[in-house]
Amino acid sequence: MRTRNILLAPLLIALAGCQPEVPQQYAAKANEWLLAQSTGCFQCHITGKDRLGPAWEKVSERYRNNPDAEAHLMNKIKNGGNGAWISRTMPGYSEDLLSEANRKTLVKFILSLR
Repeated sequence: MRTRNILLAPLLIALAGCQPEVPQQYAAKANEWLLAQSTGCFQCHITGKDRLGPAWEKVSERYRNNPDAEAHLMNKIKNGGNGAWISRTMPGYSEDLLSEANRKTLVKFILSLR
């Protein structure tokens, strides 16, 4: 019975239309934050600290003055890769998983971080 209640709680929250909380400093970019959260980006990346992948501010800093940054990061999200930061492989997010428009939204959000 207890296990069933634990499993039902997230479903009930979703059905009630509750949105995950967006940190105050990202309130102006809540849609971008929620997109990153819903696609699983925060499993490996987050703002403010490294996880399995680098903190997004570090990504922004590395590519800030690179005119090819947007195209490079869009390709990295689509096709995945490894070795740029750590020895782990980042999975790719194909068009079926994340549209080009949403990849572009995420890249612009990442590059906007300071």
